[in-house]
Amino acid sequence: MRVLIIGAGLAGPCLAHGLRRHGHDVRLFERDAAIDARAQGYRIHINGDGDAALREWLPAEAYEQAVATSCREGGSVSMAGPDLRDVTEIELPPDAAGITVDRLTLRRIMLRDLMDSTRFGAGFSRYELLDDGTVRVFLTDGSTAEGDLLVATDGANSGVRRQLLPDFSVTVQDARLIYGRTPLTTRARELTPPPALEGFLGVAGPDGRRLALAAQRFRRDPADFGLPTADDYVMWAVTVPAGFHGSEFFELGAAEQLESAAKTLADWDPSLSTLIRLGELGYVVPTSIQTSERPELWSPVPVTLVGDAAHPMPPVGISAGAAIHDASLLASRLVSGSPLLDAVRSYETEMLDYGFAAVATATRNHAGDYE
Repeated sequence: MRVLIIGAGLAGPCLAHGLRRHGHDVRLFERDAAIDARAQGYRIHINGDGDAALREWLPAEAYEQAVATSCREGGSVSMAGPDLRDVTEIELPPDAAGITVDRLTLRRIMLRDLMDSTRFGAGFSRYELLDDGTVRVFLTDGSTAEGDLLVATDGANSGVRRQLLPDFSVTVQDARLIYGRTPLTTRARELTPPPALEGFLGVAGPDGRRLALAAQRFRRDPADFGLPTADDYVMWAVTVPAGFHGSEFFELGAAEQLESAAKTLADWDPSLSTLIRLGELGYVVPTSIQTSERPELWSPVPVTLVGDAAHPMPPVGISAGAAIHDASLLASRLVSGSPLLDAVRSYETEMLDYGFAAVATATRNHAGDYE
């Protein structure tokens, strides 16, 4: 079977490893010109289902390296108010256990053995279904590729999904997010609230302003495994309500975005704005907050969706695990020996159930209604 995967983030490589292990021909296409062409995620948590998927489908050495370079932390999740007093630890459900990693480090580990089948600088343009039941994909570098199945792992703004499901319902919230990270220097350690050094800390104001803080402290330097060295840092994400940003939000440069994030929290505990102003300009990323509604099950074709391409959700630490679980489920269906479209339909039916249950949980949690 020939499988074409759009997007070489985390779910795409996980699927590729699983299928290649069973002898299938897999090619990945990535719009970025290189693996580290842009800042694209920092410290992320992968829940128990996602961790189990990595353990099952990655080569043993790759999974061992993922664990070895994961975050040294207790895994706690706490909430506090803008004055950082009265910190409350949240009891997590059993399935929240998993692995916390630096996204780029994990991606490098996963792609290292897939570079021969990964093409960078080749984003998705469109696809067409061929008379023989296969699919042809047109790429932004001017090339085409043909396969038995096209899999979209190209994120919340998936071009594949727009063609497959043009009426798919996505809501973009008025609030915006500014992501960044601050090197974990001695000064940054002094400024970082203790719960964020040992786990995740959410800080919530009464007016929709939010701050997520979490330190990434590597168990081992990725350089020990032949990867680029990585220093410890504090990841932060500031939710900026509509009243705190203008229409030119996405046009601001990195320095202006950094200052905007700091000013959004100007009347909170002063350590927070100071910590943000120490952030690295190359890692400041503005983004929107999206959520989605479950679609009706569509007619099966040799095109399917994985992760945020299938079920966009607010960023609350759930989506990475859900996407990797999708990849695992799809891999298991495709190698089961069932006819291709039967395998795809079985995957999509189950994926929609748990995927949109995750969307509902993420939407509640982003609003501060933790279960």
